[in-house]
Amino acid sequence: MNETGPPLPVDAQLIRSCMIIEDENASPKKETSSTNKISKKSKSVLKNKLQKILCCAVCLELRRSAIYQCKYGHLICAGCFGDILTESRLQNEIASCPVCQSTISKDLCTRNVAVEKTISALPMTCPYCLLQISPESYKTHKKCLCEKRPTICSNNLIGCPWEGPHYEKHMHQEQCKQLSANGYDILQSLNDMDEESKDEVNLYERIFELLSVDKFSYHDLQFKHFNYNLSTEDKIEAFETSKFSAFDKLWMIHGYFKDKPSEFHYQLSLKGTLDKPLSLHYLLVKGPYSEMEIKPKLCQFTFQQNSLDGPFETLSLWYHSDSLKSFFQAKRINFRIFLFENN
Repeated sequence: MNETGPPLPVDAQLIRSCMIIEDENASPKKETSSTNKISKKSKSVLKNKLQKILCCAVCLELRRSAIYQCKYGHLICAGCFGDILTESRLQNEIASCPVCQSTISKDLCTRNVAVEKTISALPMTCPYCLLQISPESYKTHKKCLCEKRPTICSNNLIGCPWEGPHYEKHMHQEQCKQLSANGYDILQSLNDMDEESKDEVNLYERIFELLSVDKFSYHDLQFKHFNYNLSTEDKIEAFETSKFSAFDKLWMIHGYFKDKPSEFHYQLSLKGTLDKPLSLHYLLVKGPYSEMEIKPKLCQFTFQQNSLDGPFETLSLWYHSDSLKSFFQAKRINFRIFLFENN
């Protein structure tokens, strides 16, 4: 086939890649070691080809989400598709495909179910050990087999607060100080755990109350990378979302890692002007198609004309926050934000 001709439709490229791999596998087998090398090479070639063919035209990643296509077949994942439509609406422009510039909308674009099924059959990356796991074994590996999966001490019920990767659990338990603690210390630890449980219950009760307020809004957003220069020499890995509209105002969220990989700080900012103070509660939670188990934290701030940027808050996971950095290796990080206007 002519490699210099116009690009093939996605489905045609997919069939062509599979034919290439079949031709490679159809060659006579020589010896066992050579055959294994060829097999591994073929799988790698197939994966690379599929990634180039099936990746989102915006973030260039294989996203296990709804996949939309423009009328010429260019693929856009659900997160990027929503971002394009939102940004175009805010700028009062017509949304267009980033590749061919054809007009896109929810009515004009369709989902490519064949691509979605193909991506769902490809190996998945464990967020903890970064190994490639088959979809059938992924949940079992992530919850039960991965040596780097987050876990807690078996003595948690008597007050041990330790949490960490599974491969460190055995060593910790051999030296766990809670086993030699006296009754008073154990009781104190249990009281601390009880207070934490009460705080969680109060948090969820407060969230349920806020869901009944007159005005609230939620948005599915994506953190995107950008480099932020503190000085001519210092740079930090920073993130930001696209602008989004809530309560007739424009907003944006900035974030960055500070001090160590487990500490991610984010800030809600109002883009525009205010005639009067605006008091909000807001919280970040796990977004669609995301595996990042965010620990809810209800934030509150009153935005005013002279203070349009909220305080920096800390984003935490339920367990083993050291793995937080691995989720941010992706080019786009999905999450959902709820905003509640206080009366």
